[in-house]
Amino acid sequence: MAVGIGCVLAGLAVVVAPSLAVGVTPSLLTLVGVVAGLAGAAAVYERATTDEQRTEPPTPERPLSVPTPGAELDRQLDALGSRGRRFGIGERRSIRDRLDELAVAVLVRDGESEATARERLAAGTWTDDPHAAAFFAEAHASDVPLEERLRAAFSGEPSPRRRARHAIDALARIADREHEQ
Repeated sequence: MAVGIGCVLAGLAVVVAPSLAVGVTPSLLTLVGVVAGLAGAAAVYERATTDEQRTEPPTPERPLSVPTPGAELDRQLDALGSRGRRFGIGERRSIRDRLDELAVAVLVRDGESEATARERLAAGTWTDDPHAAAFFAEAHASDVPLEERLRAAFSGEPSPRRRARHAIDALARIADREHEQ
């Protein structure tokens, strides 16, 4: 370390007073090479004779596995009306209640009172999508045009799932419209 400090001080002295600079001769280059070699050998010797313990780096953390928002609702919707599995009234009601709360919240954020939002949901007037309207107003399921009902019948998707999916999409459009304003 003392040699390094000496070299830095000599360099600064040459910058301040260039007349101190010595011409580069082969013997000067040899001297610099010998000093550098001795410094390197000293560093290797010191490293080889020390009893210093190396530490092991810690194991990197594993990311936590957290559920995706809406994954439970997606699972419930996939099971809703699926063939080979009877979906109970309680589960259907759970999905409907969950979407009903969401729909009221979205419509209230859109500027309606809670009572008006509930009335519009029950009347099926909250959206132009007849499938979405039919989800909350079962009496209006017949408002779906015949062509759409036939297409839906051959799609293989159960009506409750289709209506819920359309309701979710319609609510997303309303919520997106709120963010654009």
